[in-house]
This record gives sequence, C-alpha cells and structure tokens, in this order.
Amino acid sequence: MKAEVRPLPSDKVLQELAKLFMIEAHDRHVYCVFGPYARLRPFQKRLEEEVNKGNLNTRGQVRYISLNREIVDHMKSRGIYEHASRLADSRRDDEFRNILSQTFRDLITSRIESEGTTGLILADFELLYAYELGGNDISIARQVAINGKRVCLLVPGTMRDGRLWIFDEDPESCREFPEALVFKNSGWVFQLLT
Repeated sequence: MKAEVRPLPSDKVLQELAKLFMIEAHDRHVYCVFGPYARLRPFQKRLEEEVNKGNLNTRGQVRYISLNREIVDHMKSRGIYEHASRLADSRRDDEFRNILSQTFRDLITSRIESEGTTGLILADFELLYAYELGGNDISIARQVAINGKRVCLLVPGTMRDGRLWIFDEDPESCREFPEALVFKNSGWVFQLLT
C-alpha cells in the first residue's frame, strides 16, 4: 500500500510520532515533519517538552537535538570551538566547513550510540545549511537509524513537485532537502497543518 505525505494537525502528528517511537524498528526508520516556520516552531517547542518529560521513551531514551545550539556546545566540549570560531570569523569557509561537518557527524553518532538511546529528534538546520552542509552530511541520519534506532527530522519547508524544499520562505536560502531522508511511501512524512 502506497502512503504519501500525511497532512495532519500538530496534535495528530504528535500522536503518530509517539506510536512510531513505540513500535519495534528493524530497517531504517527516518521520520520527517515539515511546515513553515510559523507552524514548525510551536510544534518543535511542544515536541521538545514531550521528549524532556520522557513521553516518547517507551523503547528507550529519545533525545531532542537543536543542531544550532548543540553543535556549538559539542565543539566547546571537544576543545575546538575557539579555533573554529577564528576560522569562521576570518572567512576560511572550507576549513570551518570541515570542522562543522566532523562535529555534526560526531555529535549525531555519539548521541544515538549512547547507552539506552533509541531515537533522536533533529531540529534547527540553519548552521549546517549556511555552510552548504545539506545533502551528504545530513544523510548521516539515515545511516544511524538502524538496528532499532530511529531519527525524526523537523524541517522548515514545503513539498513541491514531490520534493521537500528546506527554507522555502527565503528564495536565496531555499535548497532541496536530501531525498534519501524523505520516506514518502512509508507514511512517515508529516506536513503540519496547524
């Protein structure tokens, strides 16, 4: 049975995500919730509250990751923030992009592999896309969503011509979200209605 993008109100999306985090996962489980910032921001806040309360922890711990905040925190914990900051300030973009990519990959891998963790909610992709780290780097979410693990992506964007466009509200920033992360035929892609 073919299941396309599911347009639902935020309450229903929360219920569906709760169910998805409860079921047993065997193959790749990547869930995607998208909508304009005006709908996504309140939903993100509510989902983060649910995660913090442990309401999605039926099969193990689910962690909410604000990428903009936690990538910087992860750089600081690894002792590379000052160096990365100097590279960014001096517009040494290629070198900074390499550090950003490595930090993102290390953050996601270490979080999902930590004991007792079964899922990640990833939000706030602005820093990654500002340095053109869209497709290849974000696709690590697909690689780590195996063996009972799952990843949910909260994407500010819209679906056009069967493709998900991130940052659709700003024509200069608009980019296609990695198609490999949008499992439209699984029923795991949700469009926020309210």
